[in-house]
Amino acid sequence: MPRVPIASEDERKFIVDGIQSNFRNDGRNCRAYRPLLLATDVITTANGSCLLKLGGTVVMVGVTFEFSRANQEKPNEGRIEATVDGLLL
Repeated sequence: MPRVPIASEDERKFIVDGIQSNFRNDGRNCRAYRPLLLATDVITTANGSCLLKLGGTVVMVGVTFEFSRANQEKPNEGRIEATVDGLLL
């Protein structure tokens, strides 16, 4: 299968020039990080959840599981259903 470039040559040059000059297009230098907040168990009705804030990006994700036996005659078999919902705020 032929390799498909992820970035054009101009985009690659822009990225490399920014790294070499220690500058990002949002004004931060290459070692400056955006503020990060990660909180878990933020949705009480989910089996697992988290809230992530990274700079101006906010993401909330919840995961639920449901376990059930499919047939009483086959106690070693059953069903697991997982649901993952995410929201970009």
